Amino acid sequence: MAAKKKAASKASEPTFEERLEALEGVVADLEGEDLPLERSLDRYKQGVEHLRACRALLDDAEARLAELVGEGPDGEPLERGLRVGEGGLEADDAATSDDA
Repeated sequence: MAAKKKAASKASEPTFEERLEALEGVVADLEGEDLPLERSLDRYKQGVEHLRACRALLDDAEARLAELVGEGPDGEPLERGLRVGEGGLEADDAATSDDA
């Protein structure tokens, strides 16, 4: 039952694309210069929340990236995790199989 609630709440959470679109809307509002100070501060706060959510979603996506590096002895694909380094994506040292 708990897994069902978790899946339902995850499905109702905005996607990365929805969060990014909302963030872009906040930026457009703030650049418009027609908002009173209190409304500008509220929109800025909303933008920060969207930005944090986008970063968390990107961090999660990066953690799930894997690079196919061949087949293991059982014929299953081997994967090597990737991480973001200074020069872009870099391979982690250890290769693992899907069922490991």
